[in-house]
Amino acid sequence: MMASLMVAAPVSAQDGSGFAALMDLLMSKVPPLSWAGLNAYKAPPPVAVTRAQCGPGSRPETGLQGQVSLADRQSGRSAQGYQCNMALVGQYQGVGSDWVSASNGRCAYMPTSWHGTTGGTHAQSGIQVIDFSDPAKPRYVRTLATRAARSGTWESLRISPDGAMLAAVSGGATIDFNKFDLYDIRDCTNPKLLNKQLLNPNESSLVLNIGHEGEWSPDSKTYWTTGFISGTVSAIDVSNPARPVTIYHGWAGAPVVHGMSFSPDGRRLYMTTDGIAGLLVLDVSAIQDRKLNKQITPVSSLFWKDGFIGQRPHPVMYGTRPYLIYTDESRSGGVRLIDIADDRNPKVVTHIRLSIQLPEHKVTRTKELAKTGGFGYESHYCTPDKDKDPSLLACTFFQSGVRVFDIADPQKPREVAYFNPPAQTGKNAMLVGSAHNLPVEQPLLSDVDVGLLDMSQALGKANFTADFCTSIPRWKGDQIWVSCTDNGFMVLQLKRP
Repeated sequence: MMASLMVAAPVSAQDGSGFAALMDLLMSKVPPLSWAGLNAYKAPPPVAVTRAQCGPGSRPETGLQGQVSLADRQSGRSAQGYQCNMALVGQYQGVGSDWVSASNGRCAYMPTSWHGTTGGTHAQSGIQVIDFSDPAKPRYVRTLATRAARSGTWESLRISPDGAMLAAVSGGATIDFNKFDLYDIRDCTNPKLLNKQLLNPNESSLVLNIGHEGEWSPDSKTYWTTGFISGTVSAIDVSNPARPVTIYHGWAGAPVVHGMSFSPDGRRLYMTTDGIAGLLVLDVSAIQDRKLNKQITPVSSLFWKDGFIGQRPHPVMYGTRPYLIYTDESRSGGVRLIDIADDRNPKVVTHIRLSIQLPEHKVTRTKELAKTGGFGYESHYCTPDKDKDPSLLACTFFQSGVRVFDIADPQKPREVAYFNPPAQTGKNAMLVGSAHNLPVEQPLLSDVDVGLLDMSQALGKANFTADFCTSIPRWKGDQIWVSCTDNGFMVLQLKRP
């Protein structure tokens, strides 16, 4: 099935440099036919997006666009943070956040990471419910501590498109099995568990899945989760919220799959791939329509070499033409706009990169990112201000903070604002719930392909000289609701020119 799924889809690739050895290694781990037809495409040389012009009240970056310099880290300057045309309104830090929080209406839901929840010993382990009725004075309400929540929800926490339900699986240390929490959040400060275990109504029922990342179908009837390194995807039918059931669990189309999104009718699934970074376009109409023979059918695929871990493709429309806003979370690939008007032949038309992400700065960034965690200045999630003819795009960029771009002209994006919150240096012991605060530090993943990976960085804790901003931004007027792993959940105010 692995070979037939991939070979049936047209494949193309975008070229890069210095990646051949890793590509060969990855290809050797999958059947020979799986990546057949991977044709090279020469991508244009990487350039940085136009830098924001900062207005009054700003505290601009001191170095390159997106950079937290080694000097700033060593002097303590990074503890003041950096802001340009954006300001903090209110914040709930708690004990730190997992990779992805969620918000709806006046409420935010901020989970703690798996390593902060081990044994369930911390009073706030789980998904923290925060009332932002007054954004300047958020109020902690309570913690949801059911099966998935207390195990760490990784990148799976999502609110249904109709705003009625909150769902998550457990991602554990990277993946986890069969944990699924489903809450009614129509009264947003008082979530009610829907999938109660028969013998223990305070615990969620087990549902077949391998968990890491999650997403809802547009009609709010199916919650999907990917199993990351397992290469699997699970579709959970929540038509009966008290008894959710997995209606598809199987191969997703590549050895490692990650984030996903859907066409408005729910019949096309857009999936990111890792290792060999790229996009899968999949026909899931048999699952969406609840056909007897539920299967995933490949439509097309697109791969490139200037990325390593694909994160999430967000669908948008310019006029009548559909695009995906795609983020790469490793190897400084940045953000790409992909034209899917012909979804059998997707094409990258625009890149958004920061100056610090350019190849000529790889030695600089590797030195200053040492001992700071597994990720550097990569993008993670982006959200447009509207899905039809968007004007602005808010993105989280790990150690480069939260950044806003003008994308009214998709061919000419430009940066207009950023907010990189104060570094929480020395607060590791307090921020036990932060995904940044791993018990054993990861090697740096930013430049896995350039021979600069230092495995000695796997020893010890991250030094917290810059935060990890990783959650999905949410627009609420000119406010951006978002979390960073160390600073917690924040409401930011965009200052328009």
